[in-house]
Amino acid sequence: MPRTLACVSLLAGLLAGCAYWQAAPADPCAALFKQLPVATQAYRDAQYHRLPGFSGLRSDRVLAALGASADSPEQRRQWLLYLAERDAEASRIEIAQLPSTARLAWAGAPRQADLSACRTRQVDRLSADPEAFARAVEAAQVPDDYRDWARTLGLYPLFKPILRQGIAAWQQAAALAAAPEDDAHWLGYQPIPLATQPPPLMLHEDSLGLPQAQPQQLDALFARHAPRLKIAQAGRSDRIGSPYYRPDGGRDFNPLQARLYQHSSWSQLNGRWHLQLIYQFWFSQRPKPNVLDLYGGELDGLLWRVTLDRQGKALLYDSIHPCGCWHSFYLPADSPLHLRQNVGEEARLSQRLSVTGDSAPTLWLSAGEHRLQWVDARRSRYPTLLYQRGPLDQLRQLPHSHGQRSLYGKDGLVPGSERLERWLLWPSGVVSPGAMRQWGRHATAFIGRAHFDDPHLLERYFQ
Repeated sequence: MPRTLACVSLLAGLLAGCAYWQAAPADPCAALFKQLPVATQAYRDAQYHRLPGFSGLRSDRVLAALGASADSPEQRRQWLLYLAERDAEASRIEIAQLPSTARLAWAGAPRQADLSACRTRQVDRLSADPEAFARAVEAAQVPDDYRDWARTLGLYPLFKPILRQGIAAWQQAAALAAAPEDDAHWLGYQPIPLATQPPPLMLHEDSLGLPQAQPQQLDALFARHAPRLKIAQAGRSDRIGSPYYRPDGGRDFNPLQARLYQHSSWSQLNGRWHLQLIYQFWFSQRPKPNVLDLYGGELDGLLWRVTLDRQGKALLYDSIHPCGCWHSFYLPADSPLHLRQNVGEEARLSQRLSVTGDSAPTLWLSAGEHRLQWVDARRSRYPTLLYQRGPLDQLRQLPHSHGQRSLYGKDGLVPGSERLERWLLWPSGVVSPGAMRQWGRHATAFIGRAHFDDPHLLERYFQ
């Protein structure tokens, strides 16, 4: 009898436990973060990396580099808050592109409050759990933009000497270029000046060591270092402008709305973090002189980056095309940095300029191919056009007949900007060589591996 009662009691306890388990509510945050990526899958923003297994957090290469050194509770929490901010930013951009009914459901204040609360809950949980935090640091590492299978099938070791020869020929030609003569053949652009006197520069470091500036001070830095442009003219495609979407949903380009898009980031040099200013401008196309031209196609442009010292002076300039190609370094005359070309790395073009890092240089670009031919401090004696400055993030949320659309696809490439060169350069492992890319997706080396947003990239080339 006692054994029977014990069995009955055990069975009752198990049934009660099952009933409790079935009645226990599911984690609302897990359900919410499971639904959101499914709803926005077609409009996924590729600028940040989603952490596998850690909903509500996204990373970039700067944060990936910082995670392992976040030792104190304050540093760990600050790092996690940055990850949560990246996720909130990208989610807003993805939601804004949804069809109207779904967009209204996800963009409403109640749903946004729930998402924010869940991100806070994730930050709190990981801040209090060192083992889970360590797993999050590992998950935050951003995959590179190279395809190993392409390098294997393309016999990459045999392909490298051909790439090295082509890169050396381009760099030799660039190094022998002479200063262009300023005449009416060149169209000049300069930024609209600030309407008010900028505040004194006061950079401060956050708990992770990243130099920070107040918004007004950061805008003053962008204005101070915004480059002047001189562009050789051969047609309408040699005017800078702005991509946009027409009422019918098709992409177009406005050459009458001259604009430089700006973005900030950080890089590490000699163990210290430095604030960086990134400027990007666009052309409608790189014209194709014939149908078999490898490099021509829709959209073209240039990214110009300024790495600052603690006083807000330029320590180093570098540039790429939006495809990630033609990475070049330019050192101000008063920069203490020196280039070192490492064996095994792709050789980089580097030039010491006659200009100092106090003010913005003038960039001279060729017609058609928009190659950066020369950099100096000359100011044009001819009338110049004015360009506006705006956030680079505008390109992720352009006005569209159905709400908003990103210029970029969910793979981080600009649809329709493919080049024929991709059929020759695919053994390098770079995805669609020549295509225009989103920030964070610029692979910049055909030999080895390098990314423009890698905060350790400059340390590989400079001391």
